Amino acid sequence: MQYYIDVNKFFLNKKLHFDSLNSTNETLNQLSKKIELQNGFYITADYQKSGKCQNNEKWDSNPKENLLISIFLNLDLNIENSFMLNQLASLAVLDTLEQFLEQKIEIKWPNDVYVEDKKISGILINNIVKGGIINSTVIGIGINVNQINFNKKYIATSLKLLNKKDFELNEIEKVLMKNIKKQSMILFDEKVSILSSRYNNHLYRKNLDCLFILYKKRIYAKVIEVNQNGKIKLMFGDGEVNEFSQGEVKLLR
Repeated sequence: MQYYIDVNKFFLNKKLHFDSLNSTNETLNQLSKKIELQNGFYITADYQKSGKCQNNEKWDSNPKENLLISIFLNLDLNIENSFMLNQLASLAVLDTLEQFLEQKIEIKWPNDVYVEDKKISGILINNIVKGGIINSTVIGIGINVNQINFNKKYIATSLKLLNKKDFELNEIEKVLMKNIKKQSMILFDEKVSILSSRYNNHLYRKNLDCLFILYKKRIYAKVIEVNQNGKIKLMFGDGEVNEFSQGEVKLLR
């Protein structure tokens, strides 16, 4: 792999903040088409009217209670290595939460972050691809910080629910951006095995039987690992082992 990055110019930590917008990812994507953005530029918002997470599901977030952030990266990364971005973002969120929580933190494939079987963070990645190369990417991250009431259809938690106190959003933001840069440097240094190994070490319900929807049928299988291409390896009751992509199977619990 080769990355055409001037690391000396990487992560200038320039940002824009919005009181309200439709979506931080949508806004940053539109902005990147109008002006040239540098690596590490990001936007935050107090509220998203149409925030989305994985599988186009709505992100439930009260105004000014959670961290809503989207980060721009200019990578020139081969499309077959795109799952490294999921690993990068998931591990950055995990490392951030570990600085504020004592509870075990896990990554639910492909890129949600869970604590005590409840979702505390979601990640949505949008790539611009040309000729098999990811020219740029926008990583959208939502972290539940001070919200304590969630729609009952979401199994969610927050830093405040877990620690019984309020947190400063700016502090969470600074730590997250530090960890995004740290994980990005691992990727740029081509130490990709570190990303994969750590991702699997923190994989939600690893080596446990879980309920999946596979080809519109509910079935139990054991989570073994996630490979470099982002496919999840499952073992079924008869001992058969297969790998599946995000569109083929969905982990329920």
